Amino acid sequence: MVDALLARIAEVDPGLGAFVTLCPERAREEALACEQAYLRGGAEGALAGVPFAVKDLFDSAQVRTTYGSAMFASNTPAADAAAVRRVRDAGAIMLGKSQTHEFAWGVTSVNERMGTSHNPWRPERISGGSSGGAAVALAARLVPLAIGSDTGGSIRVPSAYCGTVGLKPTYGRISTEGVWPLAPSLDHAGPMARTPADAALLLAVMEDPGRSPVADRALSELTVGLCPDLHLVPPAPDVQAAFDAAVVTVAELGAHVVEVALPVAETIFPTFGVIQRAEALSTHRRAGLYPERREEYGDDVRGRLESAEGVTLEDYLSATATREHVRGAVASLFQRVDLLLTPVSAGSPPPIGEERVLHGGREIDFRELVMTYTTPQDLLGLPACAVRAGFDDLGIPIGVQFTGQPWADHEALATAGAFHAATPAIQARWPEVRP
Repeated sequence: MVDALLARIAEVDPGLGAFVTLCPERAREEALACEQAYLRGGAEGALAGVPFAVKDLFDSAQVRTTYGSAMFASNTPAADAAAVRRVRDAGAIMLGKSQTHEFAWGVTSVNERMGTSHNPWRPERISGGSSGGAAVALAARLVPLAIGSDTGGSIRVPSAYCGTVGLKPTYGRISTEGVWPLAPSLDHAGPMARTPADAALLLAVMEDPGRSPVADRALSELTVGLCPDLHLVPPAPDVQAAFDAAVVTVAELGAHVVEVALPVAETIFPTFGVIQRAEALSTHRRAGLYPERREEYGDDVRGRLESAEGVTLEDYLSATATREHVRGAVASLFQRVDLLLTPVSAGSPPPIGEERVLHGGREIDFRELVMTYTTPQDLLGLPACAVRAGFDDLGIPIGVQFTGQPWADHEALATAGAFHAATPAIQARWPEVRP
C-alpha cells in the first residue's frame, strides 16, 4: 500500500501540489514492520498499516514542518503534535506533510512562497483552504486519511470543494498541542477522509480518551433545522439546487425538517473577524515574527497582520461579549433542533490568484462567499461535518454541512454518513487525475 501510494504521489502530485514534504524511507520501514506483525498475527492499533497525511501546521518528529512559511523552511521538530502522535500510536503510517496556506491564515491555500495546491477537479481553481493539500491528497487518492485544522472553515471549505469529508470537531475534543496557533480560542484539529465512516475511524484515535461513543440515534429520530438567517450571502443557483436536493434527501431519510430563526446571525462574521485578528496578531508578536520579520511574510498574511494592528482591547472585549450573546441564542435554537443543515459555500471556487468574485451581480471578497457559512461553528466551538451534496456548473463538488450541539460530533458524522449512503450517484464520482 505504501509503495503504491508513494508511486502515485510521484506520478501525479507535481501537478497538484498536495504535499510539501514526504518521508518515504520512514514510511516504508514502518510498513514493513507492520506487515511482519500482521504475518505473525499480532498487528496492533485500530489503524495498523493505514497511510495518512498531516497538514504542515502540525509538528512531526524528525520530519520537516514549515507551518506554510518560508521562515520555517528548515524547521524539523523533535516531537509529534499530540494528534499526530495518537494516530501514529494507533499504527497508521505518515506519508508526508500536506500543503497549507501560510500559517493557515487563508481559505484559498494559495501560498506564493511555499507552493499552492490545485483543485483536482479543475486544476486552475483553488482547492480551498487552509487544509487544501490534505483535501487534494484525499480526492486524488494519494492517501485514505488526513489530519487538518479548522479556525474559520479550513477543514470544511477544501473538503467541500474537493468532494471529500471533513469534521470540525467540538472545541477541545482533539488536542491542538504541537499545532501552530492561528487564533487559539477558535482553533480546532480534525479528521479528513473520503467517507464519513473513515472520518469517524480517524476521530476515534485522535480525540482525547473517554469521550462519548458513536451516537445510536437514527436520522428518523432527529430534527434537522434550516436557518435562512445564516445564508448571509445567498447561494448561487447551482449551489441552491444542490442544497434543496439535500434537504429533500434528509427528509426522505425520515428526519423532521423545520425552519428556525437566528436574528443575531449577521453579527457572527464581524465578531469572528475581530477575535481572529486580535489573537493571530498576538500569536505572531509573541513568536517574535511580527513586526520584526514583516518582509518575510506573503503579501496577504502580512496585510492581515497589518489590519489586525487596528483592533483595540475594547474591540476584542466587545466581540467576546457578542460571542457569548450569540452562544446563548444558538443554545436556545438547539432546544428545537438536533442538527443544522447549511451550505459550506455560497459559490464555486475561483481561479487561483483571484481574491474577489462576481456573485449575484456584485463583486465580493471570496472570504465572504465561504466564511459567512463556516465561521459560526468555529466561533462557538460547535461540531460540523462537511459532505458532498452535488456538483456545480463547472463539475466541481458542492458541499453541505451538518452542525450539532457541543459534543454531538458523532451525531453529525452519523447523519453525514446516512446522507452519504443515500446519495451513491453523487458520491461515486472522483476526478480523473493524470500525470
